Amino acid sequence: MDKNSMILFIKEVMEETLGHSIPSWNPDLKFTEIVGWGNNMTVSTVVALQKKLSHKLPDTLLDGVVTINDLVTKATLAPTSSSVEPPKQISERLRVLSNFESLGEDCEFGLVQQRAGILHPHLLRFSAASENSAERLSHLSMLLKYRLHQLEHTDFLEMFLPEEEWNNVDPEWRVRHKIFKWSTHTGLLVKNFPKETINQKISDFSVVIEFMKSQFLRELELGRKVWIWKSSVPSSLPNIKKLLGILKEYGPNKLLWVQNADSDHPAGTVDQIEADLWCGYIKKPTEHWKGHWSEDTDWFELLKNALQIYPELDGHSESTHNIGSETQECSSEQEDAVHVLSKIASLQLNIPHLSLEAIQFPSEISGWDSLKHVNIIMAVEEYFKTSLSADDFDKTQTIPGFVSVVNRLMQPS
Repeated sequence: MDKNSMILFIKEVMEETLGHSIPSWNPDLKFTEIVGWGNNMTVSTVVALQKKLSHKLPDTLLDGVVTINDLVTKATLAPTSSSVEPPKQISERLRVLSNFESLGEDCEFGLVQQRAGILHPHLLRFSAASENSAERLSHLSMLLKYRLHQLEHTDFLEMFLPEEEWNNVDPEWRVRHKIFKWSTHTGLLVKNFPKETINQKISDFSVVIEFMKSQFLRELELGRKVWIWKSSVPSSLPNIKKLLGILKEYGPNKLLWVQNADSDHPAGTVDQIEADLWCGYIKKPTEHWKGHWSEDTDWFELLKNALQIYPELDGHSESTHNIGSETQECSSEQEDAVHVLSKIASLQLNIPHLSLEAIQFPSEISGWDSLKHVNIIMAVEEYFKTSLSADDFDKTQTIPGFVSVVNRLMQPS
């Protein structure tokens, strides 16, 4: 599919998802400027694209995508060659916020990320584990404990209008799991999808939820994000520790528990409670800002301070700062390790004669997305008949770091 055809196809899919035309449509239109556009609608577009296209879209399709033209450009290119593009430099705000992800008490942090330009879909970014705020932590723990079992099953999904939507000018349907009580925004307005027809959309959202669920479970297993829990209802430390324990059953996950600042805990401070568990404090929200939500600038300052105090939280910074030293480590005795890793990656990516000698980041290789990254790690483990440690896993986020891991595995024990 050429670029012009892709533009028309994406327009058709997006307008069908919205339920009405997009009058301001043009390739330079930003997703955030589309009235009524939401996280799940972006996923619906990606799912529809994948069904239409003959080539596999990467998991990182939406990374760095701001405008329609950005999406068209990335979706049009099939990952069939080893063409190398230099990694993009991202702003400090985007870098800081990209290290964290909400566990879905409400939409607060998801909107902070969205306004910063982070568009990649996430299952819990615009959702709630229960309609009752007091029950959300326990419901989230149950959801995670059972690995989101049948979360996408159509028999357990229903469309509903929460009480806060009743008086809105344009009320929006939400979709809810009947057992777990987890719910998320749909972006579907009642005026476009009346009660008589809305249930026809359940099967569509089942596909959307399945897509985001697979992404979310993979992110938990990789343990690359610092998960955030902030609630309008006070949480107890034992329950927070229980949540961390469940997260760590998936992989090397970290948790930042965010509470309102007070005289004993100034805004922006971060305390370490135990390994991989931190408590951060943010200014109490002002009345003019979303009622019970904090300012975007306050979030940014808190998370920036967290990364400065505990640099081990910062996956993006670590890979960038260490790249010079890792390149130096990749000296002559590691040349064989480069060839071994290149051969393994070549087979997994289906790129003949791939060489990683001059590559710094996996994202520089077309087709090396997060799923392929896991496959390559598993192939390395199979090749050496071993399992990588959490420290090894972190090093694989850059090519020089990955080479250093392979080099160590090649040394006689």
